[in-house]
Amino acid sequence: MRSEAAGPTQVNLWAFAAVAWVGVIFFSSTRLAFEWCEEVFAWVSELLFGRKAMLQPSFSVFHLLADKGFHLALFLILAVLLWKALPPGPFRVGRILVLGLLVGSCSEFLQRFFPGRDPALRDVLINVGGTALGVAASVLAAKRSRPPAQRPA
Repeated sequence: MRSEAAGPTQVNLWAFAAVAWVGVIFFSSTRLAFEWCEEVFAWVSELLFGRKAMLQPSFSVFHLLADKGFHLALFLILAVLLWKALPPGPFRVGRILVLGLLVGSCSEFLQRFFPGRDPALRDVLINVGGTALGVAASVLAAKRSRPPAQRPA
């Protein structure tokens, strides 16, 4: 693991984790990942709600919420990994948000090359929202982990 005062030659495992997570995000843009997610979602839904509930028109709202929640979770995790990987500084939050925007935009663009996938600006915005939630969680965690004497009044 890396300390805050790590030198430039020390391996930053958080950076490797963040890059690997970007790979997961890009894979999630593929047709194969879409099919796997749909199969898992159908299995879990049938297990929890039964086949009859899955046939109801209102079930599509649940499916949409699960899909967009997946976007939020992917980018929340990315933001937390980037928070750990990037050194503290005045532009840390901004850099994480810009990286979330770039990765989210590239992920949506990548979908153009897979039949059955549909890139959407709405999803880019949801991805940035997930990044912002991850940054907020990281900031709160950092404030809570400080000793009481170092916390702002």
